[in-house]
Amino acid sequence: MSYYADIYVFKETRSKNLVNDFLNHFIPLREESADEYQIPQYSDNPTREFKNANEIMTFLESNNEYSQSIYWKNTDENSRNKHGMVFYTNDGFLIFGISRNADMSGNLLTDNEDDCLKQMKEFFKTEFGYIDYENPPVNSKTEFMKIVKNLKSE
Repeated sequence: MSYYADIYVFKETRSKNLVNDFLNHFIPLREESADEYQIPQYSDNPTREFKNANEIMTFLESNNEYSQSIYWKNTDENSRNKHGMVFYTNDGFLIFGISRNADMSGNLLTDNEDDCLKQMKEFFKTEFGYIDYENPPVNSKTEFMKIVKNLKSE
């Protein structure tokens, strides 16, 4: 069974164009992981339903009060980037994520993850990112920055 390293960066935006640029750069060959999207997400009584990621990203770009997670699977099996993700936070921003296979043997070699975090920080021109394992990111700027700050102080 393979485990994933999840690499996350934060941006103060909800730009659909930036999401598409991210996906085209890191996961050019992809398929959506969901068949439909709802507002609120996972609701038994959604107020809105969308057929695809493009539709919901258009909605979320100008509706900052909703949080949402959107996932894509990489269809290029030779790529180190296995999944692309975007998380619309509950305070109106975006967290971008990539999942890569992780070495869980305990030898703490993280070159694969470190390389991806470096690439993502350069792509987004940010210093705000971190690596986690099999764990979704937090859902706000404040919580994300707290994690980044704690990692820098270690």
